Amino acid sequence: MKSLENRTHYQEILEFLYKHPTYYTSFERKGIQSYAFHDKEENFYLDVLREIYDELGLIPDEKNIYITFQNLIQELFGTEEKNIIEVGGGVIPRLATRIRMHQQKGTITVYDPRLAKDIRGDERLILKREKFTDKTPIKRADLLIGLMPCEGAEPLIDQALKHKIDFVLWFCEGGPHGDYFDYFESEEEWLYSTLYYARNGVENKGMGKLMVKHLEPYPNYPIIYNQREK
Repeated sequence: MKSLENRTHYQEILEFLYKHPTYYTSFERKGIQSYAFHDKEENFYLDVLREIYDELGLIPDEKNIYITFQNLIQELFGTEEKNIIEVGGGVIPRLATRIRMHQQKGTITVYDPRLAKDIRGDERLILKREKFTDKTPIKRADLLIGLMPCEGAEPLIDQALKHKIDFVLWFCEGGPHGDYFDYFESEEEWLYSTLYYARNGVENKGMGKLMVKHLEPYPNYPIIYNQREK
């Protein structure tokens, strides 16, 4: 039998889905309900579902990937006065919203075609309901970030190198995307190739060195960032 707390969490998520019927496809809604019914810790790490859990305040701070990544970005580059671009912010831009709350003068611009239409930005939280590509115009940015943006990882690196902008990227699964031009045979091959490209690019562009970090709960998916010489 589900505990009272678990039943409460499940009911909160059902109410959230009821209030926001356009956020997710019918397939996604069924998946969200199925996972939420069991209310396991693994739910904190399932992309779409973790956005809802964080929106509702159901993830303990020590297990919250948004807080973990935000703290790392703050430690590496600071966010208070930076103009930041986030690639692949999700349906609910939880990372950007958290960063926005701590900014004093900077802005954060979020790119994702799936950003919910009834979520409103402001002069500092700028929502771009479009795909971020290697051709996306960048007028001003001090930092590019991506929390497991999937196929957004490659254009993020491309744009960071092109404009010599500092960046922090947490990888997720990649490699064989199924595109006709995809020639990688495995996720490991894709990851190795992408890291090699990023490392050479950072050094050739005079952006310092490429640093690699591994954090829970995804130790197999590295976080990369450039570290400039002091």
